[in-house]
Amino acid sequence: MSSNAVLVIWNSLPFLLVGLFPQGQLGGLALTVILSVVIGIASLAFGSILGLVAALAPSGMRWLAGGLMVVIRGMPALAFLFWIYFLLPRLLGFDLAPLYSACIALTAYHGSYIAADIRGGVRSVPAGQWEAARAFGLRTLPTLVLIILPQAFRAVLPSLINRIVNLVIYTSVISILGVLEFTRAAMIVNNRELLYPQYIFAFVGLVYFVICYVISMTGKMLERRWAWSPAYNTRSTRSSTP
Repeated sequence: MSSNAVLVIWNSLPFLLVGLFPQGQLGGLALTVILSVVIGIASLAFGSILGLVAALAPSGMRWLAGGLMVVIRGMPALAFLFWIYFLLPRLLGFDLAPLYSACIALTAYHGSYIAADIRGGVRSVPAGQWEAARAFGLRTLPTLVLIILPQAFRAVLPSLINRIVNLVIYTSVISILGVLEFTRAAMIVNNRELLYPQYIFAFVGLVYFVICYVISMTGKMLERRWAWSPAYNTRSTRSSTP
């Protein structure tokens, strides 16, 4: 990398990291991290509820939840983002900021994938766990919260980590709506400088790689710690005792 390219990136670093903050709009890498955390938590909540409905609800609700998961996962992320961005204002009767539309779209999109994982994780827990809980007098909700879900989450942990990594990467698609996240900030810097685009976007790619690598390594550490969990999407009958 040439010294001039390093200088361009260095001079643009505050904008790439925090956008116009504190004089203006927060953006850049800080906004990407915030969006990843917010959308990640919302996706996990939405996906857990949808996955539990698809796994445990009466047949009619299971079919409805499963159909919703199939429809959302069958669309490209960008197409689904546009669909939500243009459809919601018509349904709600008022304009919705691109940032909010993006959060809703990515939450529903990634939540549908998490729902499929959660459904598989719940089904992977041996039936004997339910029976043992009933033998101890636990009702359905405490059994689900205290016994089934912890094992289900541990069983699907690799898939959830992969989904979180994808979520961080997919936040870049909202740049097309004009949201000043990390990729959008890099595009603005590139358009302003008209020099060294390969170095600017190589820097962006490197930052994304570091973030995703840290998440992946954290996930592997948790996998080793929770290696006793039931195998995902199998009818394992082995003991769930650590």
